[in-house]
Amino acid sequence: MIRHKFYPTAVLSTAFTLLLPIDASQAATSLDRVNVTANRMARTIDETLAAVTVITREDIQNSQAKDIRQLLDGTQGVTMSSNGGLGKTTGIRLRGTDSKHVLVLIDGMRIGSATLGTAQFQDIPLAQVERIEIVRGPRSQLYGADAVGGVIQIFTRKGRAGEGISAEAEYGSHNTRRVALGVAGGRERVDYSLRVADLRSDGFSALKNNNPDEDGYNNRSISGHLGYRLSDALKLSVTALRATGENEYDSAWGPTDLYDTDFVQQAVSGKLEYAPSEIWDITLSAGESRDETTNFTNGSFDSAFDTKRRQFSWQNDIALSDESVLTLGFDFLRDQVEGTSSYSENQRDNRALFAQYQTMLGLNDIVIGLRHDDNESFGDHNTGNIAWGRELTENLRLVASYGTGFRAPTFNDLFYQDPWGSSGNPNLTPEESQSVELSLRGRQSWGEWNINLFRTEIEGLIDWVEIAPFIYQPQNVDQARIDGLEAGVSTELADWRLGANLTLLDPRNRNTGKLLTDRSERTLRVDIDRAFGNTELGATLQARSHSYSNATNTLGTGGFATLDLRVARHLSPDWTLRGQVRNLFDRDYETIRTYNTGGRELFVSVHYQPK
Repeated sequence: MIRHKFYPTAVLSTAFTLLLPIDASQAATSLDRVNVTANRMARTIDETLAAVTVITREDIQNSQAKDIRQLLDGTQGVTMSSNGGLGKTTGIRLRGTDSKHVLVLIDGMRIGSATLGTAQFQDIPLAQVERIEIVRGPRSQLYGADAVGGVIQIFTRKGRAGEGISAEAEYGSHNTRRVALGVAGGRERVDYSLRVADLRSDGFSALKNNNPDEDGYNNRSISGHLGYRLSDALKLSVTALRATGENEYDSAWGPTDLYDTDFVQQAVSGKLEYAPSEIWDITLSAGESRDETTNFTNGSFDSAFDTKRRQFSWQNDIALSDESVLTLGFDFLRDQVEGTSSYSENQRDNRALFAQYQTMLGLNDIVIGLRHDDNESFGDHNTGNIAWGRELTENLRLVASYGTGFRAPTFNDLFYQDPWGSSGNPNLTPEESQSVELSLRGRQSWGEWNINLFRTEIEGLIDWVEIAPFIYQPQNVDQARIDGLEAGVSTELADWRLGANLTLLDPRNRNTGKLLTDRSERTLRVDIDRAFGNTELGATLQARSHSYSNATNTLGTGGFATLDLRVARHLSPDWTLRGQVRNLFDRDYETIRTYNTGGRELFVSVHYQPK
């Protein structure tokens, strides 16, 4: 296994590989892919003691996924759900935890609604995404609140030397149309990218036994990046993403009414990277994210919710020796909410100090992390993590870890004021978690494999409790325990590239013994691909067991299995024609009870990318 020393110059050279294209032979060796999310610095997956999945731009194109839900669903430890088709509310379960227990970043900036506590995956356009890193397991010792189940970081498109103009267009079922255009490039000291995209779909009726109209969606997006290296030791960069559009949806509260939402998702960030010496790297970053929604019923204004999150980070990576590096940092976050709902407080600040020590002792790797958060709403909170890895043989590694995490109460939980009597509870405390994990990872001549065993216990889960007739208030009342096993394998058989992921869960409410809502105990995903000259064929099988949609486990959502087929034809080095059939056997299934899925779907696209 490859193990580079910790000098920051080596780390920076590894980071530059993030900007390089990955060919098919490299992509097959997933352990060599670089990630920056697990340790807040560039390391390969093989060197990272966390459980990590990295999805590259090439993976995104080959999958022919239409949105992040389709791309991530069924990857190791991940299940996703949708309240209908494109653009509808999307939920994520990472190792059985709730959507509120997953921290989501775009280019290092925390995103999502501070009132709901979740990120709007459905509105982040894949056309603007360069890569996605999924870290499974707690990361509060580095990122603070909400990184209980893990962290998902989305990187927007960057520029490379010789890239030039690119374009793509797609058409498919439900009158779905997508076009994208970009220009990108780079020289010795400069890299740049500017891309626009437009996605539209007539959709289908989202909710069963409801208004049978088509619930459409449109998303217009633009992203940009500019990086300039002033010297070998200093680089400046700025990155921006903005997506706006409209989503039509159904609601059980008004089965004959027409509902739609105008939305804005935005993340803007700037970064300064400076190496004052060979053993010291400094990273300063600042930015702002916005989550804005304006809701209408039957064409009339109904409500608005706006979140603005301003962030600043100062990180120092110091090489103490050839084998050890110390990270010290400071984070600042200001959450602000506005809208038609009333809150007793509309702003809160969070300041944090964090430290991480990584070292290699012979065949052993050790990582220790600590963080202290000071939040205006709920006071001080400390988290930590310790991980140990040992190379049992040249191709086999054992990893054990323990970590703590917490989820911050949202503005709805703490400060919401309902004129009818229900309100938030300013005395709430954060939900707290403890996680342990044991994993075994191997790399053989035939491929790679991993097995991860984990347990996560969460105390003080927040639930809205009826304190008087028809009057509710959130309280820390529930406890959960999630036991799980993940197994993954990637190999090549008779020129077919094969990847398979299996996740087994036992996610239970410890107070009642019942399964947590909308969690499947068994999920499986198998991807198989092969190239025949200029033609590529592929298929994806996804299966999951039943789940329950209520806390008493009396209302169920059935298990299902679907098969997708895809084909790509390289017409020339620059032009590619792609086609896909989703849900080949037209299975009628649900990811959320009573919400429809799209049935059998067909899509065709053409792509231009100069080589």
